[in-house]
Amino acid sequence: RCTPDFKGRRAFRLRCMSRCGTEKVRIISQLEFEIEGLGQTYLDPYGFITGGLYDYSRGDVGNGNERGVATPSDGNGLFGYHGIDFGPHGSDEICLPIFALNAEPYRIRIYEGMADEEGSELIGDVIYQKPSIWNVYQEETYRLNKRLKGVTSISFVTEKKIHLKGFSFRQNYAFEKLNATECDAIYGDSFQREPEQIRGIGNNVTIEFAQMDFGTAGAGQITVCGNTPLEKNTIILSFSCDGHEERRILEFAKGQSEQRFTIGRLSGKGTVRFVFLPGSNFDFSWFRFSE
Repeated sequence: RCTPDFKGRRAFRLRCMSRCGTEKVRIISQLEFEIEGLGQTYLDPYGFITGGLYDYSRGDVGNGNERGVATPSDGNGLFGYHGIDFGPHGSDEICLPIFALNAEPYRIRIYEGMADEEGSELIGDVIYQKPSIWNVYQEETYRLNKRLKGVTSISFVTEKKIHLKGFSFRQNYAFEKLNATECDAIYGDSFQREPEQIRGIGNNVTIEFAQMDFGTAGAGQITVCGNTPLEKNTIILSFSCDGHEERRILEFAKGQSEQRFTIGRLSGKGTVRFVFLPGSNFDFSWFRFSE
């Protein structure tokens, strides 16, 4: 277990086990180490964060099965994780592998921040209920009330004893409603980036969204929200995947802020770019792909 202190130091324990020529472990030994100068590191929510990596707790919270975390059976348990990097687009879908002692409903509250600290926000109040299989984790996926972005922290509050193996987030924002300002890159001659939209988009501006995964089924339509004083503003929709680029032409007409376009079928994982030609005059609010 490696515990960051956010000052460039990492403390961890190296454990060694020996069977001594038998079928069972006979000796367990461990040493404590500290490393300095590695720089800041963060937890990756799109891989898998082991439950035992919690760095904040209240109540009788302890180690669970398979490096998980176990919560108390006699009241509220609180445990949390700092330094999770969700990236610029983030996710609102969490997967929890849980082992519970019976088939009763188990309430789990999920917070951004530590639940007992000022400024924390309840983002999920969910119920886990499955027929119990002894010492077997069973996954359940939940949609949270908000999409977590950037570097932040989350915590869990339980009311009964469970074992949580850990958690992971699903990163597939390709079919989410995305604000233009959430782009990974923007470059060109003329634009003004504001909190809720990109205004005054003019000559040769490109707005880029990376890691857009449309899967095998693909996307067949796109809704664009914006405004233009022109009779129509041409937008080139570019999708680059595995070295191949596909282009679609979107003719955004004056007078209607939300317009839907049929774009054929875009599939796979790649980079989406909105390319604005010379003569453009466009205020871009958001877009959403759909099947």
